[in-house]
Amino acid sequence: MPPTSPLRTPLLPLLLSGVITLSPGTVGAAPSEEYFYQEMPLVLTATRLEQPLLETPASVTVIDQRLIRASGALNIPDVLRLVPGMQVAYVTGQRMSVTYHGGADEFARDMQVLVDGRSVYDPGFGGVAWSDLPLELSDVYRIEVIRGPDAAAYGSNAFAGTINIITEHPTGQQGNFLKATIGEGDRRQLFARHAGGADGFSYRLSANYQEDSGFDSRPDDGLLRSLSFRGDYQGNARDRFLIEAGYSSNRIGEGFYDDPFQPPRDADHVNHFQQLRWTHTADENNEFSLQFYHNYQRIDDHLEVEVPPLPPLAYGLGFTTHRYDIEAQYTSQLGPSLRLVGGAGVRRDSIQSIWVLNREEWIERDQARLFANLEWRQRSNLQWNLGGMFEKFEGKRGLFSPRLAVNYQFATGQGLRLIASRAYRMPTLWEDNAEFVAFLAADMTPVDYLYKTLEELDPEEMTSYEVGYLGDFPRWGTRLDLRLFHERIRNTISDMHIGTIAGPWPIPGGEGAGSYMNGGHLTIDGLELDLTYEPTPAALVKLGYSLADASGEQLKDIPGDGRVIMRSLDQAVPRHTLSLLGSYRFRGGLELSSAYYYMSEMTWGGEGTEVPVYQRLDLRLGQRFRLSDSDLDVALIFQNLGGDTIDFMNSPEINQINIWTQRLYLQAQLQFH
Repeated sequence: MPPTSPLRTPLLPLLLSGVITLSPGTVGAAPSEEYFYQEMPLVLTATRLEQPLLETPASVTVIDQRLIRASGALNIPDVLRLVPGMQVAYVTGQRMSVTYHGGADEFARDMQVLVDGRSVYDPGFGGVAWSDLPLELSDVYRIEVIRGPDAAAYGSNAFAGTINIITEHPTGQQGNFLKATIGEGDRRQLFARHAGGADGFSYRLSANYQEDSGFDSRPDDGLLRSLSFRGDYQGNARDRFLIEAGYSSNRIGEGFYDDPFQPPRDADHVNHFQQLRWTHTADENNEFSLQFYHNYQRIDDHLEVEVPPLPPLAYGLGFTTHRYDIEAQYTSQLGPSLRLVGGAGVRRDSIQSIWVLNREEWIERDQARLFANLEWRQRSNLQWNLGGMFEKFEGKRGLFSPRLAVNYQFATGQGLRLIASRAYRMPTLWEDNAEFVAFLAADMTPVDYLYKTLEELDPEEMTSYEVGYLGDFPRWGTRLDLRLFHERIRNTISDMHIGTIAGPWPIPGGEGAGSYMNGGHLTIDGLELDLTYEPTPAALVKLGYSLADASGEQLKDIPGDGRVIMRSLDQAVPRHTLSLLGSYRFRGGLELSSAYYYMSEMTWGGEGTEVPVYQRLDLRLGQRFRLSDSDLDVALIFQNLGGDTIDFMNSPEINQINIWTQRLYLQAQLQFH
């Protein structure tokens, strides 16, 4: 049977969510005049300046608490399925890959992810260890997603875009909060929060315990414990301070049941961070901030295997990384029509691993950066943004990532934007220094290479052009964002195979080792639609759609006989990605919402494979109860109502396949006043 087109799929989420009840006689609150004339949201992420959506030099998707709640999502990656052009995969039941416009493996390396201004990007292997973050959805205020290169504001990791997760200020969470979730897949979660404060100081302390069994088809159980703290202090009218810290410990299952090279085992993950920020407001036109943070990650994952006729071998995937970062930023209103934000920062990334780098000593890489964005309001309906970041990485050439954008409002609430930008993705420490070795288990004598980087890697480079339209129609409760884009990527870093790489005692049956080289290109043309429809304060529809046409190739194999084999990248980006969410809140506290997700065929890199069409239908039925001293929310969450889906990996012939089944969860939340 041919794959189903998302445009032919019945609009079941709208029916299930109660949006059909919007006809005369609907039960629900009538919209107020203030609701119809609410201002367009302000966003902070695109340029580091506070700007209305209509004036941002980027396509921005804002996911607020209402959307998070209506989605019924249990984690941040699932919420991000609502973003047009974004793909989410579960590498295992505990490890996720979140990418924009595809082209990713288990480590999606092209997105900058911030939590309250702190990058959580892993400098070792790239991507984000989503399940290890000491952050629970209940503490998220909103998420701003920049769709398109944002390196002009946030540097080389913002190659394809930026995800900025903003947590709730503790003053909005005063009191105690409990949340419990149980359900299929052996899901058990207990989250607790206490927030308080006095005399200009407010704080939040959150603790989370979570366990589940992942996929039914593989040994990937998870057991997470985390603790986080946020404190905000308003010293006086001009100075405020932020302090955040967090710790998580996660034991997750890895491997496969019938794979002698990757047998079932547990991997121990430990993460912690510390963050400080001082903000000084000199006057209404000038502000200065200074921020420092430190991220730590340690993964303990090694094993022994039998590969006859060799004696037992040992290898592992464990490593330890640090990131230290300090940054100063200055924002100024230079005149009636000019605003400037600029700053500088330095960073040190380091990694250590005997397993994947074949060395005891630390590998370090320093970075220095300068950035600025100038906003010029040429007329009341015409704004220019000119920005860029210069980065100098130790041992690499300097990189300059510019962006030029013009926003023109041709009618009230309607505008066009034209954007041209260039962005770079710096190789990770692993890609630059890979020396993944199998050892004799008895005495750790090197036997054979599994991965080895042979040459100095250049950064990947993207040139992007965009034409966008934003229309905001508050009288009809509608906001529409359209984006036409052209992205051209060159110098792609290829995860490839080289047949001539071998250690002193090659593993029987081996054909060389993996390596990384610059050797490929990719062009993506397409359009995106982001629609929000709120006909009344009680009803919500959110539609996201992306159509992408990708073409390109990169190195796949150099077998050692003079041949160079390329792999096509045409299916590294799914042609269609769609999300549709509908929600309705009835009088009496009853809430009904449903979300449908669609992604056409896609080929994931690394351990991933080609996977068929992905379709998922979720349903949430909730009820709020107002008690004398607390608020109680109870919800039933149904996931994957449409049937089994295959995710990231589809190799049934060797019993390596990720299959999601239908799941039901019961969730209860209690907020004490």
